Order: sequence, then C-alpha cells, then structure tokens
Amino acid sequence: MSKKSVMALSVLLLGGMSAGAGASEIYTWTDAQGNRIYSDQPNPNSTKIEVGPTNSIEPPKPIPAFNEASNGANNQSNANITGGYRSLKVTSPANDSAVRANDGNIELSVTIDPPLRSGNLLRAQVDGNLNEQAIAGSGQPNATLTLPNLDRGTHEISAVIMDTKGQVILSSDPVTLHVQRTSLNQPGRVGNPNQAPTAPAAPRAPNVPGPATGN
Repeated sequence: MSKKSVMALSVLLLGGMSAGAGASEIYTWTDAQGNRIYSDQPNPNSTKIEVGPTNSIEPPKPIPAFNEASNGANNQSNANITGGYRSLKVTSPANDSAVRANDGNIELSVTIDPPLRSGNLLRAQVDGNLNEQAIAGSGQPNATLTLPNLDRGTHEISAVIMDTKGQVILSSDPVTLHVQRTSLNQPGRVGNPNQAPTAPAAPRAPNVPGPATGN
C-alpha cells in the first residue's frame, strides 16, 4: 500500500469516527494505474470496509489544586479547638506501671507545649473525675500534680487544660496506674478497727516475786 493510500485511509477513518457509527462506511478499489483508492462513496468496483464502533475513553478528572488559604483555615480551626496547644503529656508515672504509695498520694509529672498560658488551669482527672488541685498558667512548660489518697487498685489518669469558663480545651492521653498500698483490713495496721486483739498476760504463780526493777 502506498503512502498516499495510507494517508487517505486515515483521513476517512477519522472522519467516519467523528461523524458517529452511522457514517462509518468506507469503500476501497484499485484504479486503472493500480493505486488503492479509499472513499466514503461507493464505486462499481469497490469493496465495503466494515468499521467497528468507536471506543470512547473518559478523560481523567483533574487533580484539585492545593488551596493554601483553605489549608490555613483548617489549621486555624484545629488551633482554636485545642486552645493553641500542640501537646499535653503525662511523663511520669509511666503507663501501665505499678506504684507503691501506702498513703495513697501519687505525684503526676506533666509537660505542656507551648507552655501553660495565663488564664488557663491544669488539672488531673482520675477515673473520669476532676481532681480538686488546679495549677494556674504562668508560662510553665512542666508541672507536677498531686493525686491524694488514691485507693488500692487500677486507675485511669489524665491531665487536662481548662479555660476561664471551666471548659476542657485539651486532654492528654490517659495512663493506667496500679496503686499498691497497705490494706485497711490488714490486722497489724495501727488504729485499724479490725486489728487482732492482744493476748492477755499469763497469771503469776502465788509467792513468786516479779521481775526485778531498777532503782
């Protein structure tokens, strides 16, 4: 097939595709000079070329452009939700640790980033209940909270930052502590009403002098 014939066929095929399936009829024949002819019009010596349906490909959807203003607004919204703080973490005691405290008093070490601002309060939460102690913000990045008289057993403890309205604006991840302290029911505990009674002194035999006492 000559180059001219190939070009003619390409033009006809493209024209038939753009016009739709109903116009996709191509005819071919050889003229007196031996050239292969293609046309959309029939010829007495032509042969019809069947052209299949056109395959359509849906163009890919464009990728949305990065909207810096929208991203900034989202960051600002997140900052408002957390009061501008990036992190609040209980650093000591470690999570899932056993703590021995016979008086039940536990010290909780906390880090705040950025530092605790004026007007905000730092408090501890034990098993979902807020502890009475509150530390006022004065720009401190670290603080120590005292948890008084915790019962023996397992407790879930977290730190919270509150605003001037008493609303919690940020909570740390909770840590689990296993408090170990002397049981109130231990017989040997001083002042315990369940303490075992003291055995009475053995009676002395008559006419037996008692132990000598110093002058």
